[in-house]
Amino acid sequence: MQLPLPVSLPVDETFDSFVSGTDTELVTLLQALAYAVPDWRDASLFQGVASLKLPMVTLLGSAGRGKSHLLYALCHEIAARDIPHVYLNLNNAEAWPANAFEGFETLPLVCLDNIHAIAGNKTLELALFDLINRVVESQQTVLVCTSRLGPSNPAFVLPDLRSRLSWGVTYQLHALSDEARKTVVRNRATARGLRLSEQALQFLLHHSERDIPSLINLLDRLDTRSLQEQKKLSVNMVKRELGLY
Repeated sequence: MQLPLPVSLPVDETFDSFVSGTDTELVTLLQALAYAVPDWRDASLFQGVASLKLPMVTLLGSAGRGKSHLLYALCHEIAARDIPHVYLNLNNAEAWPANAFEGFETLPLVCLDNIHAIAGNKTLELALFDLINRVVESQQTVLVCTSRLGPSNPAFVLPDLRSRLSWGVTYQLHALSDEARKTVVRNRATARGLRLSEQALQFLLHHSERDIPSLINLLDRLDTRSLQEQKKLSVNMVKRELGLY
């Protein structure tokens, strides 16, 4: 088996930095899973959370719901225990060969981000179908995927793959409330050492794109501006960055 080159995951995308909102059960499951791999078949490790039944978990939801964040967090926990695993972002899969997933069923954990990106690519759909079958047969691997498309979505052209994607546990991630969004931005600002006034925070949330990636991107730009101007983040600074005057 030839593993892909290691991927550098965002160091601040951890379970501690994830604001779960109404998705607490999913976060609890993934945290339990991080400490259960490779002994995921021990049901006692999953008391109080959904049964795994099959070694596959799918995180489902539209962009900006935190699916990738949770995969990164899971990988960080596994890496800290020196457990072999692999993370792949299928947004980059267009030119991958048919054997892209070969041998993954021997690893304790496989994380596949954005599997919707291969929908319609029969070669890679078949490769994923075969991987799921091997994972279930080997009983050595936990497979955790994220997708914007539900398992029965006809964009996946192979009926057998749609069937396999319905196996295991599927969780729908929900949009965060306004208060939870505020917590995300405030926590990220604090982690960066940024001084963000409550007025600036409120203005930012009400005058920018509301999805979390856009908010974090804006915070990064404000971080740069704050360093350049040697000032804390103010309403006026947010206005200038947003081009509102």
